Amino acid sequence: MVDQEKKIEDLTEVQQAGVVVKLSQPILWEEVEHKEFHLNFDDLSGDDMIDVEGEFIDFIAGKKNVLISMKVDHPAYHAVLAAKAAGVHPNIMKKLKAPDFVKVTGASKRFLNRMG
Repeated sequence: MVDQEKKIEDLTEVQQAGVVVKLSQPILWEEVEHKEFHLNFDDLSGDDMIDVEGEFIDFIAGKKNVLISMKVDHPAYHAVLAAKAAGVHPNIMKKLKAPDFVKVTGASKRFLNRMG
């Protein structure tokens, strides 16, 4: 019974705080150490979502074979959206270890699927 109450309490905390992604190892970006990202997708505005579009174009600059029309399925788009939700520069996502990148982009993908 106590375990079930703890799970409900944890779920409530996540719902109130957005999605928290704990990194497998801290990452240093602009002299700030990040151990986790708090992704507050529900706090994003329409302007934020439009900004994500432009930041995505910058994020993939120089990459080959990226179809812009398929962006909502692209991990780079998910990374930029996660950065916007976390309030960090998108390029920090490029420095994550692969497992952490997958966790962060997965959270974005789940958000988009939930909204779609």
